[in-house]
Order: sequence, then C-alpha cells, then structure tokens
Amino acid sequence: MKRILLLAFFAFLISSSYCTPAGDDIDNEEAADAAENSKFKETDDLDTELATNTEAEATDDKAGQQNIGLKLADKGIVITLTPDYDSRGSGVVYTRWGKSTCRSGAELVYAGYAGGSFYNEHGGGANLLCMPTSGVGHLSHQNPGHYTFIYGSEYQSHNKIWSNHDWNVPCAVCYVPDKSTKLQLPGRITCPDSWTQEYRGYLMTDHRGHQHNKVFECIDEAGEKIHGSNRNTDGALLYFVMPKCDRGMPCGPYNGNIAITCSICTR
Repeated sequence: MKRILLLAFFAFLISSSYCTPAGDDIDNEEAADAAENSKFKETDDLDTELATNTEAEATDDKAGQQNIGLKLADKGIVITLTPDYDSRGSGVVYTRWGKSTCRSGAELVYAGYAGGSFYNEHGGGANLLCMPTSGVGHLSHQNPGHYTFIYGSEYQSHNKIWSNHDWNVPCAVCYVPDKSTKLQLPGRITCPDSWTQEYRGYLMTDHRGHQHNKVFECIDEAGEKIHGSNRNTDGALLYFVMPKCDRGMPCGPYNGNIAITCSICTR
C-alpha cells in the first residue's frame, strides 16, 4: 500500500510538470522541448509511452496482489490498478457433513442429504454424496435396465455423545473464495498454524462387520438430524471410529475407549 501511495505521489509530480506555461514562457518551453527531443531517436509512434508493472505489497496474508500500470501520454497521466487474481487462489469447495449450513465467511453452494450405497451390498460407491434437494433435473425418463441404488445415510450411535441414532444425515456444500486447498485432519480438534478450521467433529464410516466399505468422513461435532427421518431404514450407515491400540496404533495420544475426532482445515 505504501508503494502505491508513493507511486501516486510521483505520478502527481510528473503530471504537474506537463502543465501549460503562461505568457512569453511558451516559446522558450517549446524551444527547450525541441532541443531535448532531438537527443532521442524518432519513432513512428504518435505518443511516447512509458509503462511499468509492479506488484503491490499485500496488506496481510489474505490480501490479493495487484498489477500497477503507469502510462505517460501527451500532457496527461493515467494510473490503473488491476487485481492479480492468479495470486489469490481459485477458492476451495468442501462438504460439511452433518450440517445444513456453512461457517460464517463461507458461501453455501447448496444443502442436501447425505447418500450412499447400502451397508450390506457388494457394489455401489464407497464414498458418500451430498444429494441436493432442489433444482434436480432429468436427462431421460427411460428406465436404464441395469443399475445400482443410492440410499440415505443414517447415524448409528447408541451412546452418550449424541442422540442421533437412526436419524438421517444432512450436508452442506461450502465454498471459500480465499483458500486454495483443503485438509481432512484425523485425530485433531484444531488445525495447524496458518490454516483455518472450517469445522471439527468425529471421524465416521461403515461398521467393521459390514460387507460394504465407506471412506472415512469428518462428521460435524453437533450433527443435525433431517426432520421426520427418525426411522430404522438403514442405508449408508455411519459409525464412530475407535483406535485399535494393540494393533499398531500408539496408545498415548489415542485412547482405545474414546472416539477419534477430526478437523476440516483450509488455507
């Protein structure tokens, strides 16, 4: 910012030097200009232009850089400031499982229901999907003949952490414009220095005895319930994850009787 103000000050000084002289000084000024211009090689350009590009100092780590253009023309000066969007990152999108809203400062792209393959089916997808509840479109009305199914996702949680057992899971797809990468950090309820925490919660996936695998997802610590869904319809089930300390997991930071936590971090 200091560099921008300094450049503007110099531009003002240069601009003031182009002011038209009054009275008898006009002829003297024109003669001096002609003598000075004779020192330089003539070109086909009508105007002599000087353009410089530089980077403005960022006011903080999140501020975007700018390209500064200085143009000197015939008795005039123009300064342009153009944001350098490439240096600011293109933003990052993440899904907040267990919530229908995003944190303050993040944009809600859409809210929906968590869905996936049935817990005891062999086929289907391993991941959960955040299925939107509005704007759903169709490309064909024909039955495809061969297919798999997608089911709603349910909390499976007979415990004192929360009372969400058999309730279906909401989700929110969020966009953060000033970030460029996302990290799912297992076992932590905080993010590393210089990272922003989008939310924290519990690591959850399918039951160890089921036929179908799910990827590990970070479910918000205050998981919400989808209204009217308190029925045991199964589907894509989510269970808390426990560390198996006698099978290679270090007992010390981890506790064999405590559910593993997680954080979603961006920077």
